[in-house]
Amino acid sequence: MTTHYLYATILTGEAVAANNRGDNLGNTTTLQKVFHQDDVHTSISAEAIRFALRYHFQRQELPVNRRYDGDRLIYADEKRTYWGSQPPFIDDDLMGFMDAAAAQAEREDEETESSSVAKSGKKKKGTVTKRTSPLAVGRAVSLRPYRGELSFNCVSGVKEKGKLSLYNAEMHTTEYQYSIALNLNDVLDKRNIGHLIDALIEPPPVAGNHARFYYDFSPASIVFRVTSAHASRIQNCFEHDEEGRTYTVARLIRRVASGDIPAEELIIGGELSHTDEGKKLQELGVTVLDGVRKAADEARRRIARRDKAFAVLAEGR
Repeated sequence: MTTHYLYATILTGEAVAANNRGDNLGNTTTLQKVFHQDDVHTSISAEAIRFALRYHFQRQELPVNRRYDGDRLIYADEKRTYWGSQPPFIDDDLMGFMDAAAAQAEREDEETESSSVAKSGKKKKGTVTKRTSPLAVGRAVSLRPYRGELSFNCVSGVKEKGKLSLYNAEMHTTEYQYSIALNLNDVLDKRNIGHLIDALIEPPPVAGNHARFYYDFSPASIVFRVTSAHASRIQNCFEHDEEGRTYTVARLIRRVASGDIPAEELIIGGELSHTDEGKKLQELGVTVLDGVRKAADEARRRIARRDKAFAVLAEGR
């Protein structure tokens, strides 16, 4: 059976990232960093992005198994007794799960079972209830290299003797890009594909634990690929153009021009459409639209046409 995929790379707009009251080193509140293209870039974890996507589902009042109430995690069905008997919760369907409770119970009962093991020579094996996630999310990486931006701050209120009242916070003025891959065949309720596309277009803030800054993670530009190819070839396709103080998708253009990525599989939406490179991609046969919402709707239509199993997506939002 043919496997169908949705790949996407999202580029946010430019904003200032910080992580006040987050992880710190000494008296400096730090941002996570990675080496990318032989330079230091700031980064945001895939887990933070997945959390934001799941929280979008909750805010849209979609059926979620894991609901967040303040800092509490509440399960609708922690043991997933429903699995296989009714349509799944959207977060369990798209993001998978693992419940090792039975295996844990086995370890706790080892002493109790030891006598029966001695008699029978057999040991009862624990089970793990799990579902592999059809959705893969990549770590977000800053488009621009980190150049050591710092803010100098002072703790407000009464100062405590022996405690530092001065601290620094790392900041980074940049765009971020991240990529996702979704195995469309493995999504049980195909309507959830459309819900995921909506979440990519309009995510809640992505900031990580204890973050105290606002950073709009919605796409300024987006690249979709609807395909049966097992390799994305569009992951992190935006690159920083130091000389032009902007970004480039020259590598993506080369891959389309060479035939490594069929032009008819790509959909581009947003600010990239207004650039010379966006126009070049359009000349190569890529569908280039001026809005990210228009690109999302076109991705829905293309998925719906690939197989009758996805026809529900033709109904739109």
